[in-house]
Amino acid sequence: MKRHIYLKMKPLKEAQNLFFSAFNFDNYLKKEIIPTKEALGRVTAEPIFARFSSPNFHCAAMDGYAVNASMTFGATLEHPKRLLINKEAFPINTGYPLPEGTNAVIMIEDIVEDGEEIEIKKAVYPWQNVRKVGEDIVATELILPPFHRITPYDIGALLEAGIFEVSVKEKPKVIIIPTGNEIVPIEVVMKRGIKKGEVIESNSWMLKALLESVGALCEIWPIVPDDYEMLKEAIKKSVDSKAHIIVILAGSSAGSKDFTATVLEELGEVLVHGVAMMPGKPTILAKISEKPVIGNPGYSVSSIISFEKFVLPLLSIMQGFFYEKRPKIKVFLSKSVPSKLGIEEFLRVKIGKVNDKIIATPLPRMAGSITTLTKAHGIIQIPAQAEGINEDKEIEA
Repeated sequence: MKRHIYLKMKPLKEAQNLFFSAFNFDNYLKKEIIPTKEALGRVTAEPIFARFSSPNFHCAAMDGYAVNASMTFGATLEHPKRLLINKEAFPINTGYPLPEGTNAVIMIEDIVEDGEEIEIKKAVYPWQNVRKVGEDIVATELILPPFHRITPYDIGALLEAGIFEVSVKEKPKVIIIPTGNEIVPIEVVMKRGIKKGEVIESNSWMLKALLESVGALCEIWPIVPDDYEMLKEAIKKSVDSKAHIIVILAGSSAGSKDFTATVLEELGEVLVHGVAMMPGKPTILAKISEKPVIGNPGYSVSSIISFEKFVLPLLSIMQGFFYEKRPKIKVFLSKSVPSKLGIEEFLRVKIGKVNDKIIATPLPRMAGSITTLTKAHGIIQIPAQAEGINEDKEIEA
């Protein structure tokens, strides 16, 4: 098999625009009704309006005595007022409904109880220490807009508003197809150990964890060896399934056993083969039967960078909302770092404070060194038009 060269390599931004614009994701994900209490992390499919007000009655905001505020007017330290218990002043606990005819609560610490009366030394105004009907939520008001990812706090608000079921978008389904003669399943290695020349199949589980952390479903398929027809059959089956995105691990580069680009070209359209970024250059972006198919590089760090630049944004577009971006900080590099002109590089760094400066120390730049991600505090993006970054230059991480 001849080596497949990068005939369709694009700059990162151009590759993203080309890939994302190739699909129409309107109604790509179906709506489904689920219990509100199980809706954490799901994305609303339509606006949600309150059924009930909260509170739905006037209630005490403090422990004390409920009164008609007008009965307290004129009370002072010098001229206290006395009110009859259970006739003019009614004992009440926080959250309880106000008795009829009352419109304020005198806090327990502002009262002197004296037999069948209470003595007060200052007046209260109408609705003081009271939660009025609809103070928090008014029936029919908008609680959540569409395309909103539901948080734990949202669940509380929805339940208070009488929303016990919500319409959400179905979870995006992703199929991961690991490929390669050299990779072996974790279960096999657990039973008999690892042999020379073998690589533990870990990338798919790493990406599965990433997918599940953002609310997607993921199915890992059996490893496909470096065989053209077997890979073709696996991709055809995955495209015919109910999956929304297909990710093929490895086989995207220019080796003699890298068949992914050729198979994808036969089955559909390869939009991009090669992205001008490092790590992640061998990424393939394709379209088969209106479904996005991504050929992810085999090296772990390349796989992650490619995944974060293409799969995660794709999930956002499908669902109509955007994931929270990583926090950013201004840093100075501990040493100058050269970079290849025309390639956007993602440099893993450790970050610390030295005197008054925030210093970023570059970690090894190998595409297969997964520990650089476990050790990294941040990532610096070196622009394609730069030949590196000097240590005295402030940059964002």
